[in-house]
Amino acid sequence: MSEAITGSNKSEDLWNPYKELLRIVTSYLTNQVQSKNFSQFENILKKHKQNFFSLLQNPPKNAKCREELKKGMEEGINIRGRGAQTLSKELYQETIILSDMYNLNEYAALDLLCTAQMQIPFYPGLPRGLIAVLLYYDGRKSLLSALRALVQCRKGIAWSLKVTIETERFVTAYTDQLLENGLFTRIFELLRTLDLSKELEMLQQNVALGGPRHQNQVIELFNSIRLLLADVVFLWSTHCGLPKQTTVDLISYLKGLKLEEESTGKLDNVNLFLLGALLSAVDLSILHTREDGEEVVQSLPMLSEYGFVDGVAAELVPEKNMWATEELHAVALFAFANFLSSMRSLPQSQALHNALEYESLFIDKAIEMNVFRFLHDIVLENEAIYNEDLLYRRMHHLLTDFIVQMNMKVTDMRIKADDSARTKQGYARNGIEAPTNLPRYFEDFLYFIAKFYEKDPLNLHLMLDYWCLLDSSVKENVRIPPKSASLSKFVKSAGDRIPPTLFVPYLNMLASLSNCQQAARYCFNMLKPINPGCNHTITWDHFFGSFNQYYSNLRQEMPPLTDTVYKQRTTYHKGITTQEVQGLQAVLKLIRVIAVNDDFSRLALCEHPGWAPLSTLLAALSKSYETANQMWNNLEASQILVTIPSTSSYQPRGIQTELDEIETRFETYPLTRGLLTLLDTLTDSGIPRTLGAGPRIPGFDPYFTFIVNSVFLRCGSRPYSNPDEKWEITGMCLKLFEKFIQHYNPEMSDFQNAVAPEQFNSPPGYHIMVQLNTKSDVLHMILAIINEGINMFDTYKPISGQKYIAQCILSCLNIIEKCLALQTKFFNLLSSSPCSIPMTSFSKLLLSINPRTNRPDHVLNIAKFTSHQFVLPQHCLTAVKILLQLTNSAVIHGQLMSILLSHIDNKSLRYGFFECLDSSPEYDDEIVVATKEAILTLIKQCLPYKAPNFAHFLLGFDLTKDITATIFQSPGLLESPRTCIHSLFSIMNTGINPVFKVKPTLLESAYQTLYLLTSNSKTSEPTLKLLRMIANFFESHISDRFKHANDGIHELNQLSWLLMTVAIELKLCCRTKQIHYVRQLTQLLIDLPFVDNSKLDPYSLIPTKNNLGEIITTYGSTLERQRGISLLTKLITMFDFGIKEVTTPQWDFFDNNVLNNLLNNCQTETSPKLVDIKKLHKILMDELSAVQGTAALGQRHAILQEIEKVLVHALNINNTRQTAASMVRFVDSWRQVVQVLIIYMPYTILSAYEQQNFQLSLLEQVLKKIANVVLLPDIGNLLSGTVLLLLENLRKSHMYSEKQRKIEFANASTNERHPNVIQSNPAILKSILNKLTDWILVADVTAQKLRVNLYGSLVTFLHLISIEHDTASEVEDSSYVNRLDNSRLKIPNESYTVQLSPDSFSIFGEKFIEILCHDCIGGQEVCKMLAMASFSLLINLSGNINWIVYMSGRGYLKYLIQGILDGDKELRLVLEPVPENIRCLYVYESKMSLLSRLATTRVGSELLLEQHLLSYLSNMRVFDYHPEISKQWEDFEEAENFIPPIEHRYLQIWMPCLYICNAILTSLGTENQSAVVQIMHFLLSHLDAVELVLRSGSPFLGAAALKELSILTSLIGRTANNDLVTMLENFTAPQDNRAYLYRIQKLMLALLGKFILTDSNVRDLLCDPALNENISYQTSERLQHTLQIISNLMLYARNLVANHGIDHSCVGVIFQPTLSDSVNNVNGKHYKNFNEHSPSLGVIIQHLILTVQYFHKEKSTLNFLQNKLKEIPRMDTTDLKEFISTADNRYDLSIMRENAYELTAEKLKNKKSGIGYCTFIIEHALYLIWSHLDYYMLKAITKAKNHGLVNTNRSIDIDATLVSASEAMWKVSTDDISNLKQGLVSIFTDSFSSQLLGTTENCSESDKGLIEVLLRKVKRLIQFVPVK
Repeated sequence: MSEAITGSNKSEDLWNPYKELLRIVTSYLTNQVQSKNFSQFENILKKHKQNFFSLLQNPPKNAKCREELKKGMEEGINIRGRGAQTLSKELYQETIILSDMYNLNEYAALDLLCTAQMQIPFYPGLPRGLIAVLLYYDGRKSLLSALRALVQCRKGIAWSLKVTIETERFVTAYTDQLLENGLFTRIFELLRTLDLSKELEMLQQNVALGGPRHQNQVIELFNSIRLLLADVVFLWSTHCGLPKQTTVDLISYLKGLKLEEESTGKLDNVNLFLLGALLSAVDLSILHTREDGEEVVQSLPMLSEYGFVDGVAAELVPEKNMWATEELHAVALFAFANFLSSMRSLPQSQALHNALEYESLFIDKAIEMNVFRFLHDIVLENEAIYNEDLLYRRMHHLLTDFIVQMNMKVTDMRIKADDSARTKQGYARNGIEAPTNLPRYFEDFLYFIAKFYEKDPLNLHLMLDYWCLLDSSVKENVRIPPKSASLSKFVKSAGDRIPPTLFVPYLNMLASLSNCQQAARYCFNMLKPINPGCNHTITWDHFFGSFNQYYSNLRQEMPPLTDTVYKQRTTYHKGITTQEVQGLQAVLKLIRVIAVNDDFSRLALCEHPGWAPLSTLLAALSKSYETANQMWNNLEASQILVTIPSTSSYQPRGIQTELDEIETRFETYPLTRGLLTLLDTLTDSGIPRTLGAGPRIPGFDPYFTFIVNSVFLRCGSRPYSNPDEKWEITGMCLKLFEKFIQHYNPEMSDFQNAVAPEQFNSPPGYHIMVQLNTKSDVLHMILAIINEGINMFDTYKPISGQKYIAQCILSCLNIIEKCLALQTKFFNLLSSSPCSIPMTSFSKLLLSINPRTNRPDHVLNIAKFTSHQFVLPQHCLTAVKILLQLTNSAVIHGQLMSILLSHIDNKSLRYGFFECLDSSPEYDDEIVVATKEAILTLIKQCLPYKAPNFAHFLLGFDLTKDITATIFQSPGLLESPRTCIHSLFSIMNTGINPVFKVKPTLLESAYQTLYLLTSNSKTSEPTLKLLRMIANFFESHISDRFKHANDGIHELNQLSWLLMTVAIELKLCCRTKQIHYVRQLTQLLIDLPFVDNSKLDPYSLIPTKNNLGEIITTYGSTLERQRGISLLTKLITMFDFGIKEVTTPQWDFFDNNVLNNLLNNCQTETSPKLVDIKKLHKILMDELSAVQGTAALGQRHAILQEIEKVLVHALNINNTRQTAASMVRFVDSWRQVVQVLIIYMPYTILSAYEQQNFQLSLLEQVLKKIANVVLLPDIGNLLSGTVLLLLENLRKSHMYSEKQRKIEFANASTNERHPNVIQSNPAILKSILNKLTDWILVADVTAQKLRVNLYGSLVTFLHLISIEHDTASEVEDSSYVNRLDNSRLKIPNESYTVQLSPDSFSIFGEKFIEILCHDCIGGQEVCKMLAMASFSLLINLSGNINWIVYMSGRGYLKYLIQGILDGDKELRLVLEPVPENIRCLYVYESKMSLLSRLATTRVGSELLLEQHLLSYLSNMRVFDYHPEISKQWEDFEEAENFIPPIEHRYLQIWMPCLYICNAILTSLGTENQSAVVQIMHFLLSHLDAVELVLRSGSPFLGAAALKELSILTSLIGRTANNDLVTMLENFTAPQDNRAYLYRIQKLMLALLGKFILTDSNVRDLLCDPALNENISYQTSERLQHTLQIISNLMLYARNLVANHGIDHSCVGVIFQPTLSDSVNNVNGKHYKNFNEHSPSLGVIIQHLILTVQYFHKEKSTLNFLQNKLKEIPRMDTTDLKEFISTADNRYDLSIMRENAYELTAEKLKNKKSGIGYCTFIIEHALYLIWSHLDYYMLKAITKAKNHGLVNTNRSIDIDATLVSASEAMWKVSTDDISNLKQGLVSIFTDSFSSQLLGTTENCSESDKGLIEVLLRKVKRLIQFVPVK
């Protein structure tokens, strides 16, 4: 059962400990800082010393252990790491099988199976047992790999690792111990016993072999183990030399080695390295390769160990034991003979006299045993000798030492070769066949040299040792090493008087020795005939002369007998021998090698007049651009391939005939391959547009037709003697096709030429595109090759011709990839061209049915190459690119997903992709990294598609259900597979590992993919859940990427994508309140001090007192230390945001404007826009080619240099734009993190105190960094927006903290005040203000968005420092009249407001004010609005009237006011039912707001009046468009509808005017006649609107209408004056003014009867549907406005009644002396005046009575709310329901308490305000009652007695009703006054009087005295004044 084993630990199996050993050893030896990890390195080696002693020896089987495991199936067993577990039967059987196979201890086998269980995700499709087999071999391989690394670290002579001396000494001593304990004996024993065939047979018998892939993996691991064993011996021997006994043991092993040649006829790698170890054990070449060679060589065992030479010589004596493979014996004798020869120069040679005598014997015996033939035929067939540096060098030294030190033997071989040649010639002259046993030692020796130096994949260029003497550049006085001189002499002498039998080997040797550029030049110069001393037989003239003769004699052909035109009378039949053919081939090979490697020699060969005929034979000569055109012409003229049609029956014998008749018959195709090679070389330089012009239509079509029809399509049907040749020719054709399509760029002319090819053929790339976009044979062939190829590689078996097959498949994939890239442009041109060829999109053809499988699996076959990355890395990359091109279309992607999901084995495709991503970074090359990047790009491209998409498939999302429901697990947990998403995290984790270096672009792509996954709505949640499973992911990655952020653009982008991901994670986690996790991330970002969250009350609104003190102390006392060190602060301050522009160079040949236009035209559509360098280069080169004239030709080189300069300039532009884009992206990512922190971070995670400190610090540092820097526009916009948001949230946090302080004080019932973050840092505030101002000064005027953000920031900052912290007392201590009439600029309370030093505002100099004023009237609307808001706040805070004077003096104020009048028409359009826009409305509001602020100062008000503001407002027609007022006016909800209704739009226009009028009255006072007159003139100018508002006044209106009425009545009430008519005489006719004022008075007094605080009215005013009815103690905005209206009406009445004369001897009365209706109204009856023109005094009495009642009721409610406010911090959920709505119940307790406190505090504030209004109403009502009683009782009674009734028959005169009249003319009788007195007596009872006096309990002494005096006077009048 899997449960029993998945948890087994990894310490005792045979895989994990060895992998850990290898990891530690490798990382330590490759790490430059080794001192830190030496103890770990030492401990791990000591731990595994026994494993090295008993190398690859398993712990044996144990019967007791087996019995315990058997019992474990029933009783259970204690499994390491899991405790007691019961074993399943299957697990027990697998354990026994492993134990029996490998003679392995049962517990070790069990542990191995447990590890295999955990590794199942990494081996998809394999069961546990098969994985255990792989782990077993992989563990052994890891152990040997560690041993190999230790051997490399030893102290030696061949190399030196970058390790400390201590490490080198320790490793040397450690490995010496291994040597002493029989390391090599064990290795040779293992090499004898490890047999692959036996191992496979054993595995097969135990059913331990899986499918082909598993078998291949086992074979590779097993062979790697044997190879590592041999490699350890070889490295030790090369680096340190082998001891005597080890060397003898090695010889003994080689003696018994029976060489079984592979099918390819080469020596296998294991035996090759062992042979190399023997050669290195007797190597003294260091004497010549190092200056201290004579000293170093003495430390080698071959010289330092006694008896080494004699002992080894005794083992090699030919007469001794016979060797199983004599050729190996010959190599050993040859190497030891060289060793003995080198020994003669050493001091030890005298002591080894006897051994040295073996030298001649050994070398002769080796030569007789054909050592060179063996080396040539067997050893050099193994490619490993060329790829292993040490082995290749050892063979080179062995060869050169033999030539130098045994020159006599070389000469002797040459003499014998000459003798053999003469013998063969003698036999040949006599016509007798020469004997076969003639010696060919020197010939074999030359062939061996030729083959050895023919390949040089490592570019060591060791063949240059042979050419040093022949270098003409070497000066005579320079000393040439003797060895080089001897080798050069050998090359020269070997060609002297050379016999025919050595001609071919010698030329082959020269060709190999010319296999690099310098050597090719030496060889070319050596073969020049001018070289003195050169043999005239081996010269270029001789070669080409011979070619000329052969060409002339052998080119004659026999024409057909029927053709009389070409018939000749005499024909010559010439022949050529095989030896001559071989000689020609050798010469051609030499010429080809020199032409390929050296450009100068190639040109010389082509340009020499005597060597011209050769041009038709050599493809290598076409490699130069200068010679390619000549070769094309020669090829066309020679008609090797017939391109000119002929009507004659005689057809010249061309390549077509050779292919069809000769090569096919012989089943070999050298001429076809040669022609394809020639075409390949020629097309590298391009195809001449006029190729073949004249006899035929110019173009490449004949050659292309031949390649396609005669070669490519018939490759599969022709016979081959060598099957590999089929794939080689196919690959050559495909290579040409690939080249054609890679260089093809579709153009319209291609299609026109294809329809009517009159002038030129279409390019071959066009024909390839046509073939691929139709169901052609070429397409079928390409897809067939891919299908056949993937089937071959899926077998995981050795493939004959694998190299050519792989190249064919790669070319096919490249062709497909390029065709997909071109198809969009190709079909766009096709649709508008006259071409009538029916074509189908190639992408659709790829999704069609495969005729071989009858399934649409072409794309699946291509995708399968991802499973073969280790064998075919380039194929894998191209396959992914093809998928990239296919999925570029959403339609094709959908079809592909349908095919993929219907495929049975689709999971295997996913395995291939994650295996590519999982490849170890230590072995990654450019192709592997590019593959990883392409896969990540594929995922990013498919991610936005509809689910399920290809990205979801690769990442492992569950496609059977909703993608968002996927739950990722660690691989193997709950049988979860490993997918690309796990590989993605592995790449990122590897990137922060210092041991491995991941390519920056790959890491950037990985972080970008992670961001896209987390930002996608469907993949975000599963991805983030998996991410949170990785401990400290963000902490480790952000810290590491931060360290490397300045390393380059890609590193900066990595950090950017990571920060964007952090922002998303923070946002989501803040919403879900994952407190500990978010706190951890926040700690990383802003470096918070540690606070133990466990001590905080989760349900408390504020921290506890102790914790609060800790936080405040931390942030108050250490802010300077904290400031500037947070990670977010470091991120933004570490970069220079000022990107320098690229300086345009001076051009000599190009016009600057034209070049700039060209650069713009070459820009890509990507973001950022980059210059397409390739396109630019092509255009410039085309322009250069089009230039005509000799002058241009002479300046061609200079123009080319300037073109290069232009390209460099374009590259600099691209780099600058990329840098700028990266910087913008980084700033944007930083902005996102900051904004998430300040917007979504709840106070429960990051308290308000912490947030304020963080924001203050960040603001200061950011502004300090960027305020005076010219930023990129995008960066400036982003940073300014962030500054704005920081300031706004700082303001909110400050307000929240103040609110929390109030809650805390209410809870504690104390006046103690804690330190305030904002108040305690005035210096920081001043710095922020300074930098913000500097930024505004340097900001570009055209950068409107930047200026908007900056002004918004300034406004927010000014709001912050102007916050009033406690205004409760102001409501209590001031009456309405005092607040309204005497308000001035408020001076803040120093205890509660932010104080800046007086000079803080001095930074706003004249320049800044000028810019501010300019922005107030110009620029974008939002910018103007914010500029005006800034100016308004500055005036409010500073009180600097000079700025107002400056604005007015410079004409800005006049322009603003004029702009208001000019906008009248636009404002009227705003009042349309559906306005086009309301932009002008908001600008108008901003202007009026600014003017209102100016009006709050006396100077500002005077300037506004001086500039005729009210006159302009009076002339505006928009105010006359007042909508009808009704009860249906509803409050506007902006969230529901952006455009408010007409009523609200009008109020937004109308009410600011009323505010300005009120502000002017406040600033100048009501005594200022000019102000009063202009205000009244404004009101009278819009009397219709005023009357409409007053006439429609009713307590049943909505809040907006009531607010309008309250403001209007306030303005009318304050301007009411007895002398108003007189003051208005200068404006209009007095009679008209009197009529207007009378109408207003009538309407105002009529409102008194409507707005009465009856119970029904109060209930109606409190009724608010938006509030829950269950909430107690409601307040209402409508009720507040009603109280204000009543107060305004009382004020108006008081002003009408009050006498403004000096002596106050007379008053005016406006109310009739009756109370009858007041009593009824109090009892609930409706009130009606007994005279419609004269309201009754009973209305005032009614207001007084009801207001006193309302006051006492609200007073009790106020006291209750005050007590409840203190109790809220201790309330539970049940108690809180009384104060908050049910909608708030979803929050936690702390938020509910906070909301309840806010609501209750707001209610309390409203209640206090309402009580203040009630006090005001009571005072004025008493005053009105007293003033009227005083008149009626004292004056009216006297007149009534003396004169009777007054004016009994006349109507009331208008003048008599105005306040200017001295007395009112009422119809008053003595009875009316008597009734009034009696009614008042019944009202002003002792009870009512006490209630009335009770309203003054909390009032000031003056207010108390006023009410008491008025009450006393009223009582005196009604009690003591007689009526009759």
